[in-house]
Amino acid sequence: MRHPEYFLDLLELDIEKYPVIAVVGGGGKTSLIYRLNEELLSMGKRVIITTTTHMVYEPERPFARGGEEGEVKELLERYGYAAAAELDEEQGKITSLSQEKLLRLKELCDVMLIEADGSRQKPLKVPAEWEPVIPSFANVVISVVGLDCLGKPICETTHRMERTSEFLKKRMDAPVTEEDIVKIASSIHGLFKNVEGRVYRVYLNKSDTLKSREPAEKIVEELLEEGTVAAYGSLILP
Repeated sequence: MRHPEYFLDLLELDIEKYPVIAVVGGGGKTSLIYRLNEELLSMGKRVIITTTTHMVYEPERPFARGGEEGEVKELLERYGYAAAAELDEEQGKITSLSQEKLLRLKELCDVMLIEADGSRQKPLKVPAEWEPVIPSFANVVISVVGLDCLGKPICETTHRMERTSEFLKKRMDAPVTEEDIVKIASSIHGLFKNVEGRVYRVYLNKSDTLKSREPAEKIVEELLEEGTVAAYGSLILP
């Protein structure tokens, strides 16, 4: 059984010093956010989950529509955490609040977890000009990459495939390589975009889809050589 602080330790996250975490990149962002939430709750932290883009609406979870502060306080008291956002019932998504409101909500919790990007569940992406939407007060940015993209064509496994193809200078039917992931994860035109002076981490999800750990370890080592802390694992495993 994993240690309750497994992902926090794995990603070397100091939530006492850096309590606002924005998650960007490919598929797995929401799963990582709720995994971190579980660990933070086990530590007695109060957590607000929100988005600057959109997330799937999960009606079984404590949710404050519109981020009304009184309701958020009540949910934090009762459950230890709350999702706070607007609600698009037609699409089944929660959507962004104003930055001013997010700043006020930040004062009510110990840690704020923000989904700040979209990927349509594709494992890899190169952001468009308007992406990601990282709030100015975020301390940490975690980029998520699904390792199930390795060896598969860019056109099948990436969000914004034309942009990814252009960025990598490869045909859209070319397979994604370890070097491609390193380049995307470390470039200011890739997942490092808009990170600026913040703490930056890379999480390589779905390592269980690989035949061996070697590709994941290679990516982690190469990112570390460039000064980026990275880790791999699988959010679907117990």
